[in-house]
Amino acid sequence: HSQSQSQSENLKTAVLELEELRRWEETKEAQYNSCTGHRRFPPACLNLLKNISGNFFCVDCEASNPQWATVTYGGLICLQCSGKHRQLGVQMSVVRSITMDSWTHKNVLAMLEGGNKQLGDFFSRHGLSSSETHSHSPTINTSAHTHSSHDDSNVNAIVDRYQTNAALFYKKNLSDHVDRVEKSGEYKGRDHSRKKNQKNKNSSNRRGRKQLRAEGGKEVEVKV
Repeated sequence: HSQSQSQSENLKTAVLELEELRRWEETKEAQYNSCTGHRRFPPACLNLLKNISGNFFCVDCEASNPQWATVTYGGLICLQCSGKHRQLGVQMSVVRSITMDSWTHKNVLAMLEGGNKQLGDFFSRHGLSSSETHSHSPTINTSAHTHSSHDDSNVNAIVDRYQTNAALFYKKNLSDHVDRVEKSGEYKGRDHSRKKNQKNKNSSNRRGRKQLRAEGGKEVEVKV
């Protein structure tokens, strides 16, 4: 109970941080301020980020306590994997340091609505998990996996998955989702946005069923 209360209080603080960041950006734009300023990842938002499932390990190599992010995919990565992501170019993966770089309101939302388990599960469903990617690499070391050192060829093989159509699909859907969350106003947390998405999906399914029509004595669904 106390942990749940603490998480609730942290979310309230994070909401205030996000609104302050949003207002700062709007004011900056309204005044045509050419100075971008430097806004670090808000502390309460950082606590939320760390508590997202899977975020204690790098999404690519599983090294512990990752301090870098692929904002494009809402995932946390280690220092070495961040270098590999930078090599892909910003059109594929925008990389930020959690502790050193400046963050926008939308970028913070992308991290809070993403998550390593969510991204990892998506890759697994498409045969692109870290273990599966390792197994297709001819230079894989079959001994127990350690994080003290990286094999560049293995890391490259894993990062290559971000250039697949499946990754592009995830990237677009996360971006669209973050746009909707941002436009909906004050942030209400991951659970709220997911319940809202499910409600919209159910509503869409009901509309689709209402568009069933009789044809030749059989019901044929009219695709939306």
